[in-house]
Amino acid sequence: MGGGHKRSHPARLLGQAGYTLVETLVVMTLLLIVIGSIADAFSSASHTEVDQTHRADDQESARLTLQRLRRDIHCASAAQVQKTRDSSGTVISPLGYTLNLAVDPGICLAVTTSASNTVQWCTVQKDTSGTRFGVYRTISGNCNSSDAVFQVDYVTRPDIWAMICPTSKLQAVAVDMPVNRDPVSRAGRTYELQDTIALRNDSVLGNCSTDT
Repeated sequence: MGGGHKRSHPARLLGQAGYTLVETLVVMTLLLIVIGSIADAFSSASHTEVDQTHRADDQESARLTLQRLRRDIHCASAAQVQKTRDSSGTVISPLGYTLNLAVDPGICLAVTTSASNTVQWCTVQKDTSGTRFGVYRTISGNCNSSDAVFQVDYVTRPDIWAMICPTSKLQAVAVDMPVNRDPVSRAGRTYELQDTIALRNDSVLGNCSTDT
């Protein structure tokens, strides 16, 4: 009885043999590939979500900026678009543009104050490549990134305003505002807002000041 039990023991051990080192390495490699693919999928989805959120935020800021521009321009009695200058009258570098609006505070109380009859909008370069500009607004007469109120970022060019001066009609300001966080590699994602806004209080029909 005892001898027979000893002879069957090696057979049980052979039947319980585990994985070889090669098999273990293959399984680990496959697991790493699967886990890596899942991690890449999650990372890609996360980046896509962040990108979409940024685009939605930028587009909403651009729409609100255009809405504020409409109110200011509608209230204005005169407008002028020019390259932004410093206090001495010298065109600044890097280049930006300023929209000057003459607004009667007695007509549009929500646009300016009794101490000011001017509203200024300006574009300010925010990178070194000249593809990113911020838009600012002020009633202080000093439109720049330090003193004015920030409105929208990632505008891709500075000259977003142009004067329209039809004969015997109200002056107007043409607005063309393209917004894109990555205009170089993702030009097709540019969100562009365009409008032509009349100066409803214009007193000199067709007579524009275009000092550019």
